[in-house]
Amino acid sequence: MQKNIRLIRTAALAASIVIGFACSGRQSLSRSASPADAFAHAKAVFDKKDYFKAKNLFTVIVLNHPAGETFEAAQYYLAESHFNLKEYIEAISEYEKLIRSMPRSAYVDDAQYKIGLCYFRLSPGYALDQEYTYKAIDQFQKFLEEYPDSELRGEGEKRLSECREKLARKEFKTGELYTKMGHHKAAIISFDVVLDQFYDTSFADDALYLKALSHLKLGETEAADLTLRSLLVKYPDSPYRSKAESRLKSLAGKG
Repeated sequence: MQKNIRLIRTAALAASIVIGFACSGRQSLSRSASPADAFAHAKAVFDKKDYFKAKNLFTVIVLNHPAGETFEAAQYYLAESHFNLKEYIEAISEYEKLIRSMPRSAYVDDAQYKIGLCYFRLSPGYALDQEYTYKAIDQFQKFLEEYPDSELRGEGEKRLSECREKLARKEFKTGELYTKMGHHKAAIISFDVVLDQFYDTSFADDALYLKALSHLKLGETEAADLTLRSLLVKYPDSPYRSKAESRLKSLAGKG
């Protein structure tokens, strides 16, 4: 949430919570309770981490008050309640509803980041289908492009990097498996995917070195030589450096 807007929003909500706080200890509010009272009660329940009850209370608020500042805050905390209950698909829907209905809300950057985080949490281990990882990447990229000044920018960049590492690992492990099976042409294709799409991940130098070994297994000494030299230039601090230099000396000796 952008800082200047956040301060204004926080002050306004604080006032509404003070007004309605006396009601927050009750199990329910009367039907005549004001939107501020209803929100204060729901927020107090949320702050006590009773997210299931808070979810129901915020749902009533957004249905009864489908506009204005109370709706804006209640809609966000409704999504947050789902998120804290690990109901990520439902949370995504509620965050998206806020962004669509109130695109200028002070909560939209938080909501956009949280959509990415929901997909991130839904993403399984690298060996499984990575549909949610790709969706997380799309949402984090959208967040970084549309809200460059958000306080959550650092978190968004970190999560995006973690997603790319996971995809790089999956593709690298595929290439590594092909190598063990002796399918070196297929291995090279997988390693090239890592190098083309995930060149900024920790698996790039691994992919280059194993790609060179695959070329050697195929008798493609010139391609192996070029790949090893590329490794030394692009990743001079790679743990494969000494091995690459040794391989190059061996190739030069054979020449």
